[in-house]
Amino acid sequence: MPSQPPLDRWFSSERGMGLAASILIGVVTVTVWATAWSDWYSYQALKRYADDPDRLDEADLISGSLGMVSALVLLAAAVVFIVWLWRVRWNAEMFCRGEHRFTRGWVLGSWICPVVNLWYPKQVVDDIVAASDPRTPPQTLDLREIPGTQLVWAWWLTWVAGLVSGNIVQRGVLGGATEVGDLRTNVVLSTISALFTTAAAVLAVILIQRIDELQTKRPWVPWWAVGEAQTGFQPPAR
Repeated sequence: MPSQPPLDRWFSSERGMGLAASILIGVVTVTVWATAWSDWYSYQALKRYADDPDRLDEADLISGSLGMVSALVLLAAAVVFIVWLWRVRWNAEMFCRGEHRFTRGWVLGSWICPVVNLWYPKQVVDDIVAASDPRTPPQTLDLREIPGTQLVWAWWLTWVAGLVSGNIVQRGVLGGATEVGDLRTNVVLSTISALFTTAAAVLAVILIQRIDELQTKRPWVPWWAVGEAQTGFQPPAR
């Protein structure tokens, strides 16, 4: 093993990027609830003022405007979060020898590829947490041997629940809904999605802080500069 790390590899603190991601995630939560409120407003407008086109146009304008703002905020939060995830993955690769389940390109690809985006991102984060944990020996060869954390599980399940219920709202009963019954269902699903998304957002912020703590506590020494004496591995308790 080389005694010095290659010149193109280095550790970096990602606390600032993590803070930015956390703030944007909080803003996303606000816009999600604003969107849920606009769905309720549209439902009430149709129920009470079905014969008043001005009221209905106003409700549509509010809904459309909030939808655009929500989409832009979500995009910004996603970009910053993925940049943060990419950088902490870089650190994780240096902390521990263990091979991650996916190449670094999947830090982005896992979120945008259909179907696999329901579980790949969680596995990406699982490996980052495992490699960042100070209890994981630097010479660990297989990160999959390390049990996943309850925090990651809780974050991912609530995120998927919010994503699925949100898609139902957007693409199912909500698409072109004009009947009061359809809009009532829209309000219910939108509220459920907001609840799950809020829980996922809170857990995501905690997860960002947790990974930052792990990477801060772990000595910034690349695995290839650590002696062979640390090759033994005992899966840390979670």
